[in-house]
Amino acid sequence: MAKTVLALIILVLFAAAVAGVVAWRRVNKNQGDVLGVTQKSPIYFSDTAKVKYFYSDLCGWCQKESEVLKELSAEGYKVRPMDVKAHPEFFEQYGITATPTFLAEDKNFLIGYQTKEKLKKFLDEKN
Repeated sequence: MAKTVLALIILVLFAAAVAGVVAWRRVNKNQGDVLGVTQKSPIYFSDTAKVKYFYSDLCGWCQKESEVLKELSAEGYKVRPMDVKAHPEFFEQYGITATPTFLAEDKNFLIGYQTKEKLKKFLDEKN
């Protein structure tokens, strides 16, 4: 009886440890996605940019916008990445209704795909 109880306690502790490790990995993965620019991040992302770029990897218009952002990055333009797929709470937190969306510190924004000229003008005004 005592061996059974001891085995059950060990099994429960092991399961709790595994659940803790899984939860810790999820939290740390997501924190890197919020604003964490890494070596794998696109060249046009910067944690210090004044204009936030709300996007999703599943968004076709965001994928098209990435081509514009690549061109603008060659001219030194950067945006702050805000991945709404990884963080759906951004929709409510920032009042975002669609992707792609660019949001400046003064609360002015652009919604939807932007041409290079229009986005460049917006970034010039807001940076």
